[in-house]
Amino acid sequence: MDPELVVQARKALVAWQEGDVATLEPLLAPQVELLWWEPGGWDCHRHEAALALLRERARRGTGEARVDLIEVGDALVVARRWMVGECPEPGVQPATLVTFRKGKVVRMRQFLSREKALAAATAEEVR
Repeated sequence: MDPELVVQARKALVAWQEGDVATLEPLLAPQVELLWWEPGGWDCHRHEAALALLRERARRGTGEARVDLIEVGDALVVARRWMVGECPEPGVQPATLVTFRKGKVVRMRQFLSREKALAAATAEEVR
C-alpha cells in the first residue's frame, strides 16, 4: 500500500474523531459502501449516504479512542485499542476493514472484532 495513502488515511481518521468529516470526504470513492457487520439499516451505498452517516457519528462524538491501522494488501484494518473493562459488550471489539482502489476508499466494512476484520482482509487479498 502506498505509504502516502496510509498517512492520508490516518490524518482523515484523526480529523473525523475530532468532528471534521471534510478531511475524510476526498478519500471516498463515488460508489463507496459503508457496511455494518449485519446487513440492514446501517448499510450505506454511495458517497453522500456514507458521508451522512459519518457526519452523524461525528456529531455524536467518536471520542479520542486510540486506534491501530494495520495494512493488509490494498486495505487497512482500523481497530480500536480497548482498555480493560471499556468494551461495550463482552466479546465485541469492533474493527473496520477499509478497502482502497486507485487511492480511494471503496468499502468500509465493520466486523465484531479485529481478528474477523483481519481474516476478511486476508481473504480479500488472496482473491
